Formats: sequence, structure tokens, C-alpha cells
Amino acid sequence: MPKTVSIAICISESVTLSDFITPIEILASLNELGDHPAFDGGPEDIAYRVAIDYLAPTMDPVVSTKRRNAPTFNPTLTYVDALAAGTQFDVLWVPAGPGPDFITGESLIPEEEIEFIAKQAPGAKYVMSVCTGAFQLALAGVLAGKRATTNKLFYRAVVAATPKDIEWVPLARWVIDGNVWTSSGVTAGSDMALAFVEHLTSAKVARHIRGEFEIPEVTEKDDIFAAFHGLV
Repeated sequence: MPKTVSIAICISESVTLSDFITPIEILASLNELGDHPAFDGGPEDIAYRVAIDYLAPTMDPVVSTKRRNAPTFNPTLTYVDALAAGTQFDVLWVPAGPGPDFITGESLIPEEEIEFIAKQAPGAKYVMSVCTGAFQLALAGVLAGKRATTNKLFYRAVVAATPKDIEWVPLARWVIDGNVWTSSGVTAGSDMALAFVEHLTSAKVARHIRGEFEIPEVTEKDDIFAAFHGLV
């Protein structure tokens, strides 16, 4: 019998939609792949299904970083209500949000989001970030003493604005340290999602989904943007 993995997507105003839309479609493929006619396998090859909630400070539509030029996104739950209900998620998926302020280093992330991550992380099986979502994890104390990476364009700003006990890795498409997974910018989140699918299931399952989405295979070290942004 497949196990259901509950996933909380942690969003707020100025979220980067690409940091979670495609990765979550990749993960949601686990729910239907067993019945897909082109899949060289069956339901028995997929031990997990996913149930996804989209959390935000309020239930109002969330406006992305591209403002009026991009679609808004409707949350399914607020951070406060999730904590009040005592809900514990298996996976936290944290895309880029606002900030840090590149001049002052000040966080613009809603306090409700940081509190939610901080309280949920100890009980979560996996905590995952894309792009500068690692900034939220750092503010919540999740990255203390851990290796992590982030979007290379904003790498220096994130390092400067976060605690010094984090070992930031400049050359990495994604980094795994225990149950904490962090990826580089935007499209790296899809690469990390496929690696996570393989971690949960098998290379065969991940390969099929990769072919469906037409995403080239890369490794954790395939990071051309570290050099592009002068980090190595």
C-alpha cells in the first residue's frame, strides 16, 4: 500500500512561481504514474503518493515576484491555521520569497512563514529549498551547522545576510545535508525534485518523469552558474 507524503509549499508575496510550479508537478506525477500507459512498470513500483498544501500568511491570492505580469496563486491554508491545527507536514518546500534587502541585509519574509518553518522543521522528514528559499531556512535556524547552496546571482547577498555557522557551497546544482536539501536558482529546483523522486522511489521512475518533462539529466556538481557569477 503506497504511503502518502504530505508537502507544505511555503509561499508569500513576491514568491518565484518557477521555484515550485514545475517541481511540484514533477512530484505530483507520482500520483498517476502507475497507471500511465507509457510507464514501464506499475503501481507497485511507486511506494509513495503526495498530498500538497500551499501555505501563505493569508488566504488572499499571492502576487509573485513578477507582479501584474504573472498569474497570482491561491493558498490552501494559512501558516497560523496550520500551526493551530497541529498539522505536521512530511516535507517543507520553500521557494524564493522577497529579500534580503541587498543594501541593508534586512529580511522581508513574513514572520508567520519563518515561525512555521522553525516549528515544522524538527518534525519534518525533509526540508527543501529552491533559489533564495535557503534564506528563509537560514532565518528559521534550519541551516545551522549545515552545508547549503542558493541562487548564484544572489549568493553573496544571502551569505552576507545569514549566520556564519552555515557552510555555503558555491559550486553545486543542489546540496543534501541530512534531511535538508537546498538547490541553486529556479530551474535547479526541478533537477532537485527529480533527484528526490529517485531517492523516494527508483531511477526507473525518475527517468520516466524526466522524459515526460524533457529535463536533461545533471548531477549535483553540474553547476555552470557558479563560474558565470564569478564564485569559482
